[in-house]
Amino acid sequence: MKSFKEFIKDNFIVGLSPMDGITDEPFRLVQTKIAKPDVTFTEFASAEGLTRGGVKLYDILLYKTEERPIIGQLFGKDPEGFYKAALVLCHLGFDGVDVNMGCPAKTVTQNGSGAALINQPELASKIIKSVQKAVSDWLENKITIKDIDLNLKTLKVIERNLKYTGLKSDREKIIPTISVKTRLGVDKPTVESWFPHLLSHDLDFITLHGRTLKQGYSGIADWDNIALAVKLAKNTKTLIWGNGDIQSKSQAIEMAQKYGVNGVLIGRAAMGNPWVFTNYTALPQERFSAMLLHTQTYSDVFPKRCFDSLRKHFLLYTSGLTNAKHLRADLIRLKSVDELLSLECEFLNC
Repeated sequence: MKSFKEFIKDNFIVGLSPMDGITDEPFRLVQTKIAKPDVTFTEFASAEGLTRGGVKLYDILLYKTEERPIIGQLFGKDPEGFYKAALVLCHLGFDGVDVNMGCPAKTVTQNGSGAALINQPELASKIIKSVQKAVSDWLENKITIKDIDLNLKTLKVIERNLKYTGLKSDREKIIPTISVKTRLGVDKPTVESWFPHLLSHDLDFITLHGRTLKQGYSGIADWDNIALAVKLAKNTKTLIWGNGDIQSKSQAIEMAQKYGVNGVLIGRAAMGNPWVFTNYTALPQERFSAMLLHTQTYSDVFPKRCFDSLRKHFLLYTSGLTNAKHLRADLIRLKSVDELLSLECEFLNC
């Protein structure tokens, strides 16, 4: 069987985009069971936090083998932190390491991370090279996670994650992809200067969101500038994936044909609609079943957590229903799977 690194060279990809606060383990498991994407990404995790005692961050890196291929995404601004965190992702068996250079959230960019790295090309280079060195050192058996000063709690939670996934320490090593997810620019598109800089690092692929940092998620994604990135990458080894405003798998394929990208990531359109990767329109009963599966899965994965982070998903599963407004008032107060089951008739308007 081909590795994911080999697979993407010959195949068009329609994947699930990383989304902070959205693409957690329960969300990805539900997506995998209903309509599996060609690849999924974790939420972003702080590279520095993962290696400086942030054991709760390892919940972000939980995954099951059925989700493969799966890529772990890191954010931050410390090259050394990226080196260590990339080693951790290799140890945990991820199919790829993705560097976030596109998040527009102020809490991220004001610290010089995410899309703020677009204005710091030298630092961006150091980060990419640190990840590449970590992967190389890992594959060549030059270093292990026991060599990077992780505390005992962190090592224990890493073992927990391995057990959850079902991986053994003596397994065959995966050759992970190394990639960057970024934006068109900061205040305005600067693809002609920013992209050649990224391309000089021989990344496996770059995902380009068709908006600037300043735009956030407003306005319309600029796919013409994504096409420019494709043109700039034409004689390189780096594949270009596009991202922004994709509402269905069929649209993803259309955009690929029109703009020449090697892959497309679908983001917000997957929320409340895991069928987005099949072009199927689900019936109300199927939507309720998906919401029930999501809730049960969340309870199984995170049994000690309340449903606060599920509420946004509950609201989206009801989108378009005739009694959605009234139903949402009940859904945001849910505290158990049994309470959700009691709303089935109301959800189906029966």
